[in-house]
Amino acid sequence: IRPRRDGGELYQRYFLSWTAFNNIYTVIAERKGLRFWIKKQDNGSIITFPNGNVNIPAVDTISEKKQIHLVIPEMETEFKHALILHESTRYFVNRIPFWQGRQVESDAFGQRLNGVINVKYTSDSRYPIWSPIDVKYYREYLEKPDDDDKRDFLTGQVLDLLYTVRNNLMHGGKALDDSNDLDVMRNALPLLELIVDYFIY
Repeated sequence: IRPRRDGGELYQRYFLSWTAFNNIYTVIAERKGLRFWIKKQDNGSIITFPNGNVNIPAVDTISEKKQIHLVIPEMETEFKHALILHESTRYFVNRIPFWQGRQVESDAFGQRLNGVINVKYTSDSRYPIWSPIDVKYYREYLEKPDDDDKRDFLTGQVLDLLYTVRNNLMHGGKALDDSNDLDVMRNALPLLELIVDYFIY
């Protein structure tokens, strides 16, 4: 993908990298038997739903977000540590998100925002739906990087944030906000590519 003056290749690279990551976490979920399964009655008979003149088996599925989190136990401690300490993670810790072209510093609950707003599900700047990086846990982890629980928690938050960037890219609006912010892409892409490279190489 050739560089463009407007930085548009970042979106293409993110899309392709997410496609690769999608294959990674779905394979991990399938290996754990946690992607989908056919619904059954208590007596073992298969539950179906009508589609015209035929009946189709119903299935239960694990959410994509839960599938994504299944990669965390597959990561080595050193890699999770590097992901949390990455300069792009620090960028999102300190970033004030945008919605409809304006920064949203805090919500109606008095919480300070960072990370990325989910554009698809946000309808009011007072009550944004957002993917944060917990500042308190982040600072505590920097002081005590041997805390396994905080390491896994923050790794999960990085994954959630990257998923929100993906959703904004695919489903977000076209206004000047988190769905097409170049700085978001410049910082989210290195994190995503780092994860994909970790599982591929």
